[in-house]
Amino acid sequence: MQFALTEEQKLLRQTFSDVFAAESSPERVRRAEEAGCDPILWQRLAEAGVFGLRVPTSQGGSALGLTESTILLYEAGRRLATGPIGETLVAARILAAHRCEELEAMMAGDSIVTFAPRMWQPGEALVVAGGSQASAALAFSEQGLVRLARPETAMPVQNLGNPGLARWSGISEISVLASGEEARISYESALEEWRLLTAAYLTGLAREALQIAASYATERIQFDRPIGAFQAIAHPLADSVTDVEAARLLGFEAIWAIANQRTEAGALVSMAYVWAALSATRAVRRSLHTHGGYGLSLEYDPQLYFRRAKAVALQAGDPRDELLRVTDRMFRGERTALPDAGEQPFDFDLGEAANSFRRVVRKFFEDNLTEELRAHAHFSWDGHHPEFNVKLAEAGLAFPSWPREFGGEERGLYEQMALEEEFYHAGWATHPLGTTRMVGATLMALGSEALKAEVLPRLARGEAITSLGFTEPSSGSDVAAAQTRAVRDGDEWVINGQKMFTSGANLARYVLLLTRTDPEAKKHRGLTMFLVPLDTPGIEIQPVFTISDERTNITYYSDVRVPDLYRIGEVNGGWAVLSHALEIEHAGVYPNHHEELIEIAVEWAKTTQRNGGPAMDDPRVRERLGLAATHFEAARVLSRRALWMAAEGISNHGEGPMAKLFQTEVLVQDAQDLLDLAAPDSLLAAGEPGAAADGHFENAYRFSPAPTIYAGTSEIMRSIIAQAVLGMPRSRS
Repeated sequence: MQFALTEEQKLLRQTFSDVFAAESSPERVRRAEEAGCDPILWQRLAEAGVFGLRVPTSQGGSALGLTESTILLYEAGRRLATGPIGETLVAARILAAHRCEELEAMMAGDSIVTFAPRMWQPGEALVVAGGSQASAALAFSEQGLVRLARPETAMPVQNLGNPGLARWSGISEISVLASGEEARISYESALEEWRLLTAAYLTGLAREALQIAASYATERIQFDRPIGAFQAIAHPLADSVTDVEAARLLGFEAIWAIANQRTEAGALVSMAYVWAALSATRAVRRSLHTHGGYGLSLEYDPQLYFRRAKAVALQAGDPRDELLRVTDRMFRGERTALPDAGEQPFDFDLGEAANSFRRVVRKFFEDNLTEELRAHAHFSWDGHHPEFNVKLAEAGLAFPSWPREFGGEERGLYEQMALEEEFYHAGWATHPLGTTRMVGATLMALGSEALKAEVLPRLARGEAITSLGFTEPSSGSDVAAAQTRAVRDGDEWVINGQKMFTSGANLARYVLLLTRTDPEAKKHRGLTMFLVPLDTPGIEIQPVFTISDERTNITYYSDVRVPDLYRIGEVNGGWAVLSHALEIEHAGVYPNHHEELIEIAVEWAKTTQRNGGPAMDDPRVRERLGLAATHFEAARVLSRRALWMAAEGISNHGEGPMAKLFQTEVLVQDAQDLLDLAAPDSLLAAGEPGAAADGHFENAYRFSPAPTIYAGTSEIMRSIIAQAVLGMPRSRS
């Protein structure tokens, strides 16, 4: 996997950033609104060779790839650069392909040729981006790929965002550049390129709008505090910056997929475009709202971003129409012509080692999951099967990433991810091994040699699993407020208290228990961590059943005596141990029911009759399936990035919480929406006659809120993101 730009691309990004910072200030943007193009900026871009980025070197261009073009448009969006930059890049590539003479003047900045992303019919008026200054526009019509000369009657029109829109009517000078299949392929590939460049512009615009809002919220004092310290301000911005990052990554993934000729490439282009449009709209609204009344003032910049985002997003019509293409391309086999991606640095695949290991894991499940085991399987801790757990360990599939000295195979994180995905595909629970893996890794890093020698071999052989004892009934997510007491008595500790949501404690041999050992110290400094054997006298485990068909537990500790051997880390140093464990837990890899839910929904749409035909033929059904698929893919790329950072040892600055927040929140949205879509049959539980998808929609709806709470609530993730990604004040105490 590879998510980083090359050093040359980083240098290019900085160059573009400097150009736009110098030549597209807010004052210049305001002055250029009426004309729709800043001539000084345009000439500066021409001098920098921008309009020839995608033109072959034989025709005077740079022959760079889509990655460099999207980098350019991202930086242009950040500074609201005025003029049809993306459209001109697309038009230049078309002109180069068809050997048009005006390419040279266009690359030199002496003329502007733009691109129309909507089909045009002779006699119709055409709203053209950059049409107030362009001499021509390239469009697609029943005649083929055509060049439309700017009519004399063309005039700039007042519009929402003033991106140089003009309404061309009475178009009479038409040149056919290509016809038939050649025209279709040329135009389709250009349109897909335009979608990627427009998505990049919107993503840059949205990201900068959010940063402006975050800076304002950090400086603006109300009620004796920066307003950014209030969660009502910080959390919506955290949601939006997560959405925008997902859009940016989707664009890069689409470029990678095009370069590698993957069948999902066209669908990914549509996902990147529609998600950029939707997330940018939310981001600029939140940015404006953060400024309060000042956001409405023309003197402040948020209104510029608010207007421009919509003006750019709607140039090709309603962006939600793209969701239909997502479904058609992803689930109905529709294909489209795609542009040449050029060289690109990304790799979104887990790699050959992981893929090879995946085949091993899949074969193991095929050979060993008997009908009896499949009947026992459950997505929660209840799916734990002690004998099968030992069998997994013997096959090297319990803790393959552990060092060999502790019973592992030293496999990398990518292979570990492949393993977890195959667990999900097989329907086998990951909770017991996932929690035990985290506890084992914490023990390896911070446990004593004696404790490691006693516990790790048992875990590695699959003979024991572990649970977590962090949360208490009165403290919830504020785990540092733990009141479970541990008092030293010679070589032992006496523990009293209770823990809530100790999932798996009824099945586990050990619990990683957070206790308070110094009630006089500050709450983060008076904590100590223990790995407590759950068969120790004085421990009582009582079940708690949840709405999502899961059992968790409340555990009581009454004069539980634990040898000091079971302490992990220093006395009163439990926060460091907890932080290490949570860093593993928050790495951003959270497989859930989302992919399976979408697969089942697609099958339901193909096999269910609606209005006299398959439900899949209903545009409303396809739109909602497209949104769910876009949500899932955006969640997946955020997760992949967090995984890549962990594997490469790159410091996490909110990327893990972004993945966790987004994955779990969109699961809730889609579980609800798909339940609505298939109603009323979706209300019926599994096994009931007529239940839609055999009750899967009903079950997914009940399950979906749980991941937003487990491993840190969405509110905690939002607070971390606001602080780490946007630089906002701490919004929790």
